[in-house]
Amino acid sequence: MPEGVRDALGDSPEVRGMHETGRAGAGMSDAPKHHVLPQEHREWFEKRGFKGDMDIDQFCVRMEQAHHEAIHGGGNWKLGRIWPGEWNRMIMDALLQAETRAGRMLTRDGILKEVARHMRDYRIPMNFTSGRGR
Repeated sequence: MPEGVRDALGDSPEVRGMHETGRAGAGMSDAPKHHVLPQEHREWFEKRGFKGDMDIDQFCVRMEQAHHEAIHGGGNWKLGRIWPGEWNRMIMDALLQAETRAGRMLTRDGILKEVARHMRDYRIPMNFTSGRGR
């Protein structure tokens, strides 16, 4: 603990027992992890190469809960799914349109490029982390 803080609080066993802590020690965890590639379409992604060490669980990002709810149309996911801008709905529409334009199934790299473009638009951080072991 900084000396000035100790001086201000006085010298007692409680104060001597105090120490600085990080976020985890203060009971604040990192922002929750969220899948960028919709889990409900896991099979679709697997057909396009997202398997094993590169499955969709490897493409998660940490986002504040409020931001996550906002891109899914608010706190009620059922209502959010009727909004065309809802992340899962929008990203799958964009990927299907990209496949139609290409006249073939997109590659894993093609999917990631398309997703990255939309992540910028939605201000989703591009720091992927594994979604396993939440």
